[in-house]
Amino acid sequence: MARQLDYRLPPLGGPAARRAWNPGVAAAVLAAVAIGIVVAVAPMLGFIGGIAVLALAIAYADTLVVERVGGIVLLGGAMVLGYGFANLGVRLGPVPLPATEILLAPLALIAVAHRRTRLDGAILLPVCLFAILVVIRLAFDYPVWGIFAVRDSTLAIEMFILLVGYRAVMRDGLAAWIRRLRWIFLAVLAAGLLEPFQATIKALSPTVGLQRATPLFDTKGVKFSVIAGGLFFAVFGWKLLRPVLLGIVTGLVGIFQARTLYLMFPISFAALAWLSRRGTQIVSQFVPAALLGIVMLVAAASLSIQGTEGEISTEFFTAHVRTLLGEEGPNAATIEARESFFQQTLSFVAQSPGTVLVGVGLGPDLTFGQWVAEEGQLVRNPHDAYLEVYARTGLLGFVLFMWVLIACMTRIGRHARRGHGATQLFCSWAFAACLVYLGVAAAQPILAFPYGSVPLFFFLGMGLAAAKGPVATAPANGARVLAAR
Repeated sequence: MARQLDYRLPPLGGPAARRAWNPGVAAAVLAAVAIGIVVAVAPMLGFIGGIAVLALAIAYADTLVVERVGGIVLLGGAMVLGYGFANLGVRLGPVPLPATEILLAPLALIAVAHRRTRLDGAILLPVCLFAILVVIRLAFDYPVWGIFAVRDSTLAIEMFILLVGYRAVMRDGLAAWIRRLRWIFLAVLAAGLLEPFQATIKALSPTVGLQRATPLFDTKGVKFSVIAGGLFFAVFGWKLLRPVLLGIVTGLVGIFQARTLYLMFPISFAALAWLSRRGTQIVSQFVPAALLGIVMLVAAASLSIQGTEGEISTEFFTAHVRTLLGEEGPNAATIEARESFFQQTLSFVAQSPGTVLVGVGLGPDLTFGQWVAEEGQLVRNPHDAYLEVYARTGLLGFVLFMWVLIACMTRIGRHARRGHGATQLFCSWAFAACLVYLGVAAAQPILAFPYGSVPLFFFLGMGLAAAKGPVATAPANGARVLAAR
């Protein structure tokens, strides 16, 4: 009988390091919740309390617990709380300090300090070069644009989440994070189910106000992580619950009524089926899931539950999809606005060879004062992350940014097609999940907020770690051997 090969990455640190869930973890989670509540009421007091808790944890000499809890809070908070998490943090004078950066800074420093689990230079180099370029731009642009310049620099900081996701898997092993992601995505799915009741939830929610007064449980942006969760459940979900969970995700796509998800939902599932080499199995799961999703939408319509953009009906969906083809329909004006922003931004950047090379800078309004959001604030993002990176940092920044993304996706995708076992399956999911965020980023400002940037770069880092696992190769004599990559 052939010996079964275990492709899981081994956890570091021996048996003690495997005990991720213990009373210390529970206490840290409760402390994080308490600090979050205090931050909503008294930001500076919450900030001081957070520093005190971190200092106590380090003094306790259990940095593994700090890392694990910090990583879970960073990833889970961004995906479950959405826009509310983006407005959670403290102000140091006129400068807002988001919770994302507060959590990221110590986690990234620890990831850099441990050579054994440090991201390799081929990926780290363009990340650092892009960050250096943005810092130089910030030095020139802050005196002119102030806080707007700071706000536009966050993407360069949050790209370092790659290091955190990479170390998480290299440190704990893949199996441990698959278990954690199951529960995190279950919470994301629960948050997505609450979308039709957002008005009531916002009214009952405590308020945070890092940038503007916002309900903490404003789950705007959660919808994109719901799709990533559906992909995850398709391959790593509890076997008997997979069709049910996929059915709920399918129904939620109809409730979210986001045109980007009409496209990215089937594209990402097709990518997952192809990469994982489990096309028949995934399609067989998706058929009953689609039927369940349709039943869910029919039930919602019969209960007069509204979608995010309008009624739940065949007529609405047909008209909404047709707007992608240039026809008039629900919210067609936003497509026309994006086309206008695209043309005006390109013209703005082309004003001189210097702006083409290094951009127009951090701070300028790239919607040119034409777009105001529902809350009355000026929208400065052209709703295209790639266009914004090019406009603010020029060809130099755009090339570095795309270098990072293409290098990560190529390495993950290669292992997904050539690998075997758990690491191959995880890389297939990571590639498909990141494809959702990358696709949506061309039409939504998700990389300007933690609900997009945090999961994207965390999953890219995790995928890179999984891709370093053993790969089965076929030598000339036909024998199967393991080759470490």
